[in-house]
Amino acid sequence: MSAELQGKVALVTGAGRGIGRATADRLRGLGALVVAGLEDEAQRQGLPDYDAVVLDVRLEEHWAAAVAHCREAHGGIDVLVNNAGILREGTAEETTLQLWEEVLAVNLRGVFLGCRQAIPAMRARGGGAIVNVASIDGLHGNHRHVAYAASKGGVVAITRALAMDHAPDHIRVNAVCPGTVRTQMVLEGMAGFSEQMVKEKHPLGRAAEPEEVASVIAFLCGPGASFMTGMAIPVDGGRSIR
Repeated sequence: MSAELQGKVALVTGAGRGIGRATADRLRGLGALVVAGLEDEAQRQGLPDYDAVVLDVRLEEHWAAAVAHCREAHGGIDVLVNNAGILREGTAEETTLQLWEEVLAVNLRGVFLGCRQAIPAMRARGGGAIVNVASIDGLHGNHRHVAYAASKGGVVAITRALAMDHAPDHIRVNAVCPGTVRTQMVLEGMAGFSEQMVKEKHPLGRAAEPEEVASVIAFLCGPGASFMTGMAIPVDGGRSIR
């Protein structure tokens, strides 16, 4: 791979598996020094060769510590990938207030807190790139995803607001909106998941692999996307054109 991110410090949340793990690997392959944000100490065993921090994205003190680690250990932060997320299904009637708050705390509050902490550190470095992992559910409707869709729609909206606010700081903010991705979260969290469902929803006739989403995230982090900000880019096998 090229070294287009050589010397850049990147913090990736939810890096222990799925899209986050694939993104961490991809960014490191492009030369970035990657700090992996992990759910707990147990995940460190799966990433023994990464600099890692335990990062509960719901907690501002965890974010403050993670960004401080990037500054103290590596001189700052240039790239933030807000990938950590959870999927819980349910209609409005099936969704309890507790479930609603759980999903929004991880998927939306986590993005806000990460940007709140990372942006001053990026500004001190002269700019940077933020990529938020939203979902096709943030752009289009889906069955029994009330809380999840609300959280991911919020991610799309906050991405656009951040892009406007921080363009003068030379901080680009974009989002990717995956369709169905073959990850543990999707396989365990979607009761209706089936190969037939995937074929029917996606014109390309299959689910994405995590590496395919990671490649788009990495592009948005790099110089090839230098004139892109505020975008919510579907990575969905054509699902959004139906």
